[in-house]
Amino acid sequence: MLRCVRICGAYIYRVSRRHSTVLLLASFILIITVILQMYAYRHADTHGLSRTGDSEYAPGAFLKGHQPENVTYCKFNYGLPDYFRLNQTFISYSPEGGEHSAYRVIYNAIQGTEYANVSKFNAVTYATQATPEFMYHVVEIARFWEGPISLAVFVPDYDMEIALRIMTHLCSCYHGMAKVSMHLFYPIRFPPKMRTREQLMHTTTETPTTTANISIEEIQQQKLERYRSLDDSSRAEYIQWVRQNKIKRMMTRVHSGTTFGPELRFSDCMGPNYLNATSFRKEHSLTYPINVGRNVARNASKTNYFLVSDIELVPSDGLAPKFLAMVRKLMGGRKREEGYIFSRTVFVVPLFEVERGEGIPRDKDELIRLAASNRAVYFHQKICSHCQRFPGLQTWLNRPSPYGVEPMVIGRREYPYHRWEPLYFGTQREPWYNELLSWEGKQDKMTQMLELCLQEYRLVVLDGGFLVHADIRQKKDSVKHYRAEKLNWQRYYKIIARLKMKYKDNPRCKVS
Repeated sequence: MLRCVRICGAYIYRVSRRHSTVLLLASFILIITVILQMYAYRHADTHGLSRTGDSEYAPGAFLKGHQPENVTYCKFNYGLPDYFRLNQTFISYSPEGGEHSAYRVIYNAIQGTEYANVSKFNAVTYATQATPEFMYHVVEIARFWEGPISLAVFVPDYDMEIALRIMTHLCSCYHGMAKVSMHLFYPIRFPPKMRTREQLMHTTTETPTTTANISIEEIQQQKLERYRSLDDSSRAEYIQWVRQNKIKRMMTRVHSGTTFGPELRFSDCMGPNYLNATSFRKEHSLTYPINVGRNVARNASKTNYFLVSDIELVPSDGLAPKFLAMVRKLMGGRKREEGYIFSRTVFVVPLFEVERGEGIPRDKDELIRLAASNRAVYFHQKICSHCQRFPGLQTWLNRPSPYGVEPMVIGRREYPYHRWEPLYFGTQREPWYNELLSWEGKQDKMTQMLELCLQEYRLVVLDGGFLVHADIRQKKDSVKHYRAEKLNWQRYYKIIARLKMKYKDNPRCKVS
C-alpha cells in the first residue's frame, strides 16, 4: 500500500512539472465546483416536500363564505373612503425624526370607536404597522385582541388607494374592525394619492391583479390552457392583441403622467392568501421605514400601556385583560387609576412560531404540546437564534400554565442577551425606535434595546401569555438587500456613538 502511494505521488509530481498550468486550472475548477455543491447542500430546503405551505393558514379564513354588508363598522375621516380631503393642519411630523424627518404622518384616517369611551387605564392597545399587502392580518388581531388596535400603514403615492380599498372591504365584513384606528405615514417626496369614486367608475384603463382566492399557478395554468386551445391563426391574432394592449396601457400611463393602484377584487370576506398586486413601494424599490410605523402606531395609542408588535403575530387568548389584571394585582387598583406605572420596567411577551399546517395555539397548554413534538419553537430560532431567545426559556416551557398572566423572571439586555430584541408591554416613557433604520437593513430594534440597557431597564418576562407566528422560518430570505444592510450598519454605528455620548458608560451593555 505504501509503495502504491509513493508511485502515485511520484507520477503526480512528474505530471505537475510538465503540465503545471493545466493541472492548476483543473484543480481550481474542481475546488470551486466542490464548494458550490457544499453550499447548495447546506442551504437546501430539506423540508420542501413535506411542508404544506401557507395556504393552511390564511388571515381572515374564518370569514370564508361571508359577503360584505351594506354597513361599515369603521369611522372614516378626511372624506374617506369616497375621496381624500386633507389640508396641512392634519399632517404631522414623525414622532422621533420631527421636522427633520423624511416622512409625514396623518393620524386617525380611520378612528376606532369600540373603546372610545373606555378609560386609558382599563384597556391596552395593540400597536402595529404594515404595508398594504399585509393589512389583512389585522382581522386576526381584531379577532383575538380585547382592546383598541393602532395600525400605521405605509402609503407612498398610489399605495394609499390600495390600503383604502382593503380597509373599506374589511370594515364591511367584520364587526371587530371597530377596534381599529388606522394612521398613514409616507415619504415627503411621494405623498399619498387616490381617485374619487367617480373617477374609479369612469376609469377605462384597468390594471389586472391576482387578488382572488386562487393561486398564481392556477392562473398561469388557465392562461396556458386558453392559449393551447387556439389554432395557429388565432394564436397570431392573440399575440398581436396582447402586444397592442400592453403598449396602450404603457402609453396611457405616460400620457397621464401618473399611475394608480390596481383594481382589487375579492370573492368574499376572506382575504387572499397573498396579495400579488403591484404597489408603488415595490415598483420604485422603496425601503420600508418600519420604525416610523412602530413609532406612529405607539404615539397614537390612548391607553396607559400598549404592546408594540408585528402584524403577523397573533395574541393568545385573553392576553390584554390578563395583563391588566396582573398590573392591578402588582400595583394596586388606586395607584393604577391615578396613572402610576412601573419605573424603568417593561413586560416582555414570549414569541413563538408553529410549523406550517398547524393551527394557531390559543393557550399555553396547546403551545407546549406542539413544542414537545417539535412543531413549535421560539420565534426565529432557525434563522436568528439570539433574537428572541429569552431568559428562562426552558423554565417557561416546563412550568405549568398559570391561571392568568404573571411575571416569571426579571432579565436585562446584558450578555449573553445583548442581542435580544423582545416585544413588550410598555408606556410612552420608553425611548423611540430609531427611524433611520429600515426593515430591509435588519437589526432595526437593536439601538432601542441598547438605550433601554443604558437606562438600566428591567425586562420582566411574562408567563401565561404569548404571541405566535403561523410559519416556522427554516432559513433566511433568499432576497438580499445589500445596500439597505450596508446603510443600516453605517447608521447603526453612528447611533451607537451618539448614545455613548448621551449616557454614562456601562460595560455590561455590549454593542456586539
